[in-house]
Amino acid sequence: MAARAPERPSAGVVFRNVLIVAAAVLLIYCLYLLRKLLMLVFIALFLAVGMDPAIRRLQGWGMKRGQAVAAILLAIVAFLAGFVAAVVPPLVDQVTEFATNLPQYVRDLAENNERIREYVTEQNIAERLQDATKDIPAQIGSSFGTVVGVAGSVLATIFNAITVLVLTIYFSLSFTRMREGSLRLIPKSKRERVQSILDPVLTKIGGYIAGNVVISIVAGIVSFVFLAIAGVPFPVALALWVAIADLIPLVGATFGAVPAVVVAFFDSPGTGFATLAFFAVYQQIENYLVAPRVMTKTVDLSPAAVLVAALGGGALLGVPGVLMAIPAAAAMKLIANEIVVPWAERS
Repeated sequence: MAARAPERPSAGVVFRNVLIVAAAVLLIYCLYLLRKLLMLVFIALFLAVGMDPAIRRLQGWGMKRGQAVAAILLAIVAFLAGFVAAVVPPLVDQVTEFATNLPQYVRDLAENNERIREYVTEQNIAERLQDATKDIPAQIGSSFGTVVGVAGSVLATIFNAITVLVLTIYFSLSFTRMREGSLRLIPKSKRERVQSILDPVLTKIGGYIAGNVVISIVAGIVSFVFLAIAGVPFPVALALWVAIADLIPLVGATFGAVPAVVVAFFDSPGTGFATLAFFAVYQQIENYLVAPRVMTKTVDLSPAAVLVAALGGGALLGVPGVLMAIPAAAAMKLIANEIVVPWAERS
């Protein structure tokens, strides 16, 4: 008896499968087009989750949720305004002074070295530098395209920051409703189980941000004490920058140390080397003593897991990825302990 030929799928089934594939491709393409906006939304949601424990604590002290959100945001704005006020005026003064005195610096350098003096005299370097510093405004005006491009990038960054700020405010104000609404999408039979996992995950994210802020404050205070004792100019501004940069895990203190080391070397080589040594030592102390103690209490991750998560997040999403990778790793560990491990034990 001849084998029966397999039935071919009907035209309706084929058409339905084609529609499903086309819809999936269209959805992926739309997500690709909206990737920048989705990243801003994700960052704002991450910040809102991280602020929620502090907001709930202020609510426990008698504040309404809106008042607690406003208090935290005002504190952040005040800190940033203080940083700008501490950095911008001396920076403008120093750049202006450097540009004005640059020809004299060249003359002084030439007077102390015969070969340099001959070269400066032959090439007329001092007068060229003087003419160049006078022509800077005209050169900026003639480079209109470059100025517009830089201005556009700055405006885009400001717009993104404002977007994240506004979204963070909305998410923070309605975070409780968002959480409850998300749980309603879960089948009722599994809702309690999902909530028992979701709440610790949100707590881990909030604890991570709180711990990271504590580490940054410690870095800023310690840096200010050293810079003030060492006599480095602008210790307040440089310490504030160290505190802000230290929000980046693992390498933040090193990144924040660059301006301090540069300013210290301009002050004197001895101060520069001392500042470089201080930050090199402090980065190791932070990575192996301060951060593990804080992060163990907040996210319960080993230093190796923190390092791998930060490197992976940085490779995928840059600085935002580094900031969000550690709480994401903590959440994955919690989910694995609550779901995967019990399932493996039962099987």
